[in-house]
Amino acid sequence: MACEDLVVGCFLDDRAPLAVPELNRERTLKYLECCYKQGMSWKDAEQQIQDCLQQRGVPREGILRQLKLARPLLQPWLD
Repeated sequence: MACEDLVVGCFLDDRAPLAVPELNRERTLKYLECCYKQGMSWKDAEQQIQDCLQQRGVPREGILRQLKLARPLLQPWLD
């Protein structure tokens, strides 16, 4: 499974795809593990998250909010 396949489960809710729920921490750990194993940087992950959310029509404010929530969990491990 590619890391980008894990992004949706971390940041979107299938029942309310544009609601941008709180970050799913358990699924985010799986995404972090995938990114870490593939040697991705925080910038790579940030771009992947942004691209995925944009493709699903999430407004810019929602994307920025999710990146703000994800940064402290992912960045220390991916830099």
